[in-house]
Order: sequence, then structure tokens, then C-alpha cells
Amino acid sequence: MPRSVLPRERRLSRAEAELEACLARARSNPAEEPAFFRRLLRATVYTHAPASDDSGKIRLVQFRHPDGFDAIPFFTSLGKAQAAGSAAVRILNLSGRDLLAGTRGAILMLNPNDGGAVLYPEEIAALLDSGVLARVEKNEHDGLQVRPAQAAPAWLVSTLTACLQSAAFVSAAYLLETNPTPAWTQRPGLLICLVAEPVFAERAARLVGCAIQPMCSAHAPIIDVVIHDIHAPMPAYLVQTDVVPFFNRAPAA
Repeated sequence: MPRSVLPRERRLSRAEAELEACLARARSNPAEEPAFFRRLLRATVYTHAPASDDSGKIRLVQFRHPDGFDAIPFFTSLGKAQAAGSAAVRILNLSGRDLLAGTRGAILMLNPNDGGAVLYPEEIAALLDSGVLARVEKNEHDGLQVRPAQAAPAWLVSTLTACLQSAAFVSAAYLLETNPTPAWTQRPGLLICLVAEPVFAERAARLVGCAIQPMCSAHAPIIDVVIHDIHAPMPAYLVQTDVVPFFNRAPAA
């Protein structure tokens, strides 16, 4: 998987500078994100392995994210990898695609000491398989009217149900309609409400985004996702008698 062990010091290369410039553009303009991730798959990236390891296998270092999950750090430049390293690790270089493919199923974090981005397993799979990463934007929506979906799209319900089967951190999912006016004079949007463990809230939203975004262009719906804390009382719009989940995980035996 990794090609070599690198020396501890090296000047920023042109390729590293171009990758970091591409990342800066993506941070300031979400429209630049696809270009960055295409470049990331081709680029050389850097990661940490134990300095002493007699297991006979390539093992990468993980760290505990503040949100409570383990992640493999990787870096856009050797300098960033050195700054985050220690005497207990050695630095490896490999292509972005090789790193993502070789750690498939794990959570990775890019440049964790520099405001980096978390990549969840579902996103990594989508990026490797299609070259596209779903965009998830956080917005505040106050005063929306909410009601049960009058005609739930079959493609949406089946796609969501399939992707949620393996997401043990989501216990239930609802599909509702939203409108900014009490009279419902505008075309309703769709709202997916996931009941989940709060530590996995962002991952749950991105999981849904990865599953449905490739299909949205053909159907052109407006879809929002909200995560409800499984430990909190259910909101009023979910306890109405005509609101039922389309997905409900059976309790563990």
C-alpha cells in the first residue's frame, strides 16, 4: 500500500502547494469541492504508522475524535504530517485513492490540526465508486410548517430504507412535508427526520446525502434532513397520530 518511508524534513513541493490551494478554494466555495476530491484521489497524501511495529502488516495510527469516534488522520503535505507527528510514528506516503481504498470501512480525517474534514465510510465508498462526494449544507429553518408527506416518493423511501438498515445509530426515520407559509401556498418540500444517537448526527445526515443525492437530479425534489436526539422527548410534529415512521429499527434481542 504505502510506497516508502519518507525523511523527516522536506520543503513543500509544487504538488502539495497545488493540492492545498485546491483545498482552500473548496473551503471558500462549495462548488469547488468536486474538483478538490478528484485531485485528492490522484494526489500523494501522508499518514502515520507506528514507528515500531513487528506485526508484519501495515498498520496506521488512529486518534480519538472529540465527538467520540476513532479516525485515521491524513495530510495534504509532509509538513502537516510532521507537525502532527511524534517520535512514536513514522510518516508514509501513498496516493489518496490507495489510502481510501486500503482503509475502506474506517473513518478518516484530513488535516485534523488545521480545521480538517471528517470522511465517513459511506462517503469514502461513494467517492471511490463514483468519484463524487455528496454535499451537505447546514441551514437554519425557522417557522416552517410541517405535516406528514401526502405522497411519499417510492424511490426515496426504498433508497432510504436500504441505506438505514446498516446504520445501527439510527433508530427511526420519518418523511414529512414542509412549507414556509401556514396556507401551504408554495410547493411543499420534503423533510427527512432521523432519530439517532447525537454523537452520530452528522454521520447520519451525510449517510442519507450519499444515498439520495445521485438520484435527486432525476427527480428534482427539495429535501431537508433533521436529526432528532434519540434521548430527547419527541417534538410535537412527530407525535401526531397520523405521523408514522417509514423505518423503525427492531430493538436488539
